[in-house]
Amino acid sequence: MQVEELEELIAGPLASLGAVVAEGEEFRDPPLDILTYHQRIARLNFLPVVGRLHAVVAVVRQPIDLGLGGTAELLGRLSRAVHGRFPVRRGATVGLSTIVLTPEPIGPAEDAALADVLSKARRSRVVPLGLFRLNLGQEAMSMALRPAADGLSPEPETLADTLVGRFRRFVPLLEL
Repeated sequence: MQVEELEELIAGPLASLGAVVAEGEEFRDPPLDILTYHQRIARLNFLPVVGRLHAVVAVVRQPIDLGLGGTAELLGRLSRAVHGRFPVRRGATVGLSTIVLTPEPIGPAEDAALADVLSKARRSRVVPLGLFRLNLGQEAMSMALRPAADGLSPEPETLADTLVGRFRRFVPLLEL
């Protein structure tokens, strides 16, 4: 699978939620290559700034200097980039779902590793809700999800449903 095919695969379901595609950006130091953003604004309550949520899906390439053990650092870099891209005046909170494209093989223990990173992610204005690692050549994936309050950000579940239909997942063997 190519990156363009992945974009076609996720664009339809995210557009049905009201997300629009925005061009990505590249940072040299520390390295971060964001291919695209899919962004939607949700209304939390009647207050103008505090009452809005940015639901953002970022498709990023795995930085060369970070491996699977560097996923927490990758989320930190991406949170800073998203914070700068989507200013507070448009919405106080960002619900972030991340698709990381990696050349490394996906293994059976990665779901647990991603869930651990997601549970320990620093909470700030940018709240990580979903984390997906995809190896396009292997056509395999791992993922971890965190539920959003009151279903305000259905993007992680929508991505999971979409990607599971196309990518293999490693399920641990039953231990008897």
